[in-house]
Amino acid sequence: MKKVLFFLIFTMSLSLFAQTYDFTLTVSPMHCTYNVLYPANFNPDEPELQPNLFNLTINGATTTNAVLYCKMIWEDEYAEITLTPSNPGQFPTNLTSSQIINSDPMGFTTVQTFDSFLDNIEDLIIDTGRMPDGNYIFEIGIYNEGQEGEDAYLLSNKVTAIVVIRSPISISLITPGNPIGLGVTNISEQYPNFIWFSNLNDYTIMIYELDGMYDTIEEIEMLEPHFVETGITGTSFSYPPSAPEFAYNKPYAWQISAKVVSPIAASESEYKSTMYLFKLSDAASEELSLQILINFLNQLDIEGAEEVISLLEAGYTLENLVWKGQEISAEDLMNILEEISSGEIEPTKIIIE
Repeated sequence: MKKVLFFLIFTMSLSLFAQTYDFTLTVSPMHCTYNVLYPANFNPDEPELQPNLFNLTINGATTTNAVLYCKMIWEDEYAEITLTPSNPGQFPTNLTSSQIINSDPMGFTTVQTFDSFLDNIEDLIIDTGRMPDGNYIFEIGIYNEGQEGEDAYLLSNKVTAIVVIRSPISISLITPGNPIGLGVTNISEQYPNFIWFSNLNDYTIMIYELDGMYDTIEEIEMLEPHFVETGITGTSFSYPPSAPEFAYNKPYAWQISAKVVSPIAASESEYKSTMYLFKLSDAASEELSLQILINFLNQLDIEGAEEVISLLEAGYTLENLVWKGQEISAEDLMNILEEISSGEIEPTKIIIE
């Protein structure tokens, strides 16, 4: 009995201190990632050029003079804007990100603006013509007028929207195959695993059966594809048993493409890889492992990579690969490459013994 009584008293005491707000805020999407965002799309003085990065929903009203305060943070830079509604304590039920970022939003008086933010990162923008990579964090709340900021009295819950900019990495094929002009690689698997390197999403694989000699990618792209698969989310694809079989000793070419994601659909562009050639053969294992290793090394801009590639192409054989003190196979390098791509590891050099 004592335990039950204590629990009831404790629960009631918590409710006495529960925070209640005049407004309830929700934001969507809370997190989105783009490959490209241009400065013109983020200029507070040109709201007609801004894409909609997120939506803010506002429920509630108050007789208290209230302001909407938004702090946007990127790396060590930040900007603030304070919007005071024309009708005290009254906010629209929905606001878009472009309305919040706007230097002169309709229905509000602006106390602060995001104008200076682009000036602070101008040097980085000049390097690429785009907004620099990173997390753009928008922290939003409604406060008593004149008290907005970290320690002010909140009239709403605080919400956060995060926009991630991640510059696209060109698509590099790893295995199976050789680039056009370097011959056709033999493979032994009827259902091979196609592996490539990039940081994009929603890939398409195109496989072509070659019935002659082709010198350019454009010539091959004119052919009817042997196989097409869309909507691939990772950087590998296992050829399915339900797909058309590969004929023995028949050359094939494969290519990967993906859309570059931008908040403005009209500015989307497509990235395409080169093409690799392969054929199904009974004699393939050593040749395939060697090509995987060379393709892997070509992705690394580190000390020793070019030297190893030169030795392999000159005919030197590989006895073993050692990673973190353990011997691994050429196929294991694909997992390492994914960790390098994600930033989990950063190799510095290759040692030859």
